[in-house]
Amino acid sequence: MSEPTPAIPIDDDKPLASRSTAIGTVAFIILALPFLVLGLWLLDGKSRMDLRCGPGGPCTLTRSGWLTREPVATLPLDAIQSVKVERTKSARRKSVPIFRPELMTTQGKLPLFAQWATVESEATAVKEQVERYLASPGSQSLEVTRDDRRSSLRVGGAFTGVGVGLLVFSLWLAWRTRMHRRVEAARVAG
Repeated sequence: MSEPTPAIPIDDDKPLASRSTAIGTVAFIILALPFLVLGLWLLDGKSRMDLRCGPGGPCTLTRSGWLTREPVATLPLDAIQSVKVERTKSARRKSVPIFRPELMTTQGKLPLFAQWATVESEATAVKEQVERYLASPGSQSLEVTRDDRRSSLRVGGAFTGVGVGLLVFSLWLAWRTRMHRRVEAARVAG
């Protein structure tokens, strides 16, 4: 008994185009995922600090990234003991003095800047603004904002952009895989 011959001769040396593009699609999706995850994580770096106090209190300290916001603390006025400017040296090779205003509270130190400032007057201005509010809290409200999210936007945006680009390329490869499968199915049927 002889075996039936296939309608189209199969060439084992030549890989199917649909198989090659399907493998490429999966590979680029796997490559895109770390870029997307890391990019979104970097975009959500909590580098914006907001201190808001209503007339007579309480004060709410929040920190935010580009995607989410989280409360750090809600403090009644009697929990805030003082405000001071913390000074230290940069850990870089050319160590320069760096500054950050901090609330001294019954809960501990709460920084008002996510990143240290290189200019002392920025930290001192915030310290003085908070001290003016604490001197007469019943007559005014306080809003202090420090936004250091710019660097996370550059890096996180670049990673997210690469991830989205790879994902778009994967979709194109998936479309090509579908076209190759149609052509191969037509060859087998015809």
